[in-house]
Parts: sequence; structure tokens; C-alpha cells
Amino acid sequence: GCDHCEGTGYAGRIGLFEILHGTKAMQSLIMKSGTVEEIRRQAISDGMTTLKQDGIRKVFKGDCDLKKVNAVCIL
Repeated sequence: GCDHCEGTGYAGRIGLFEILHGTKAMQSLIMKSGTVEEIRRQAISDGMTTLKQDGIRKVFKGDCDLKKVNAVCIL
């Protein structure tokens, strides 16, 4: 690292993203007041990438480290 990155090897910020798609199945589940776990399972079934998955993908790409990912989501 250097002074610019304060010895971390990283400069700036990178986002971790989780996007819930409004599929017909998801809309139906929400209208029926589905539980958080049911909605999570449906979201993953519909192809949602979780914050954890996005973070781990960025760790493998070298964009961030596991410590930073762990700071924002449960691993």
C-alpha cells in the first residue's frame, strides 16, 4: 500500500448490490404477506445475487477484501 490508500492497497469505494426482481411469483408472495424467509427463497430462485455473493465475487476479482465484505454483510 501507499499513502494514497493508507496502506490498504485499495483507494475509493466499491458497492455491493442486491436487487430484488419484481417477478409475478414475487409479486404474488408479497401480496400474500409472505414471510421474510419465503421472500428470500423466492428472490434467490428468481436469480437474485445476494450481498454476500456479490461481495465474494468482488473479493475473487481483487476489487475488495473479505474483511471489508464482512463489515457490511453476514458471511
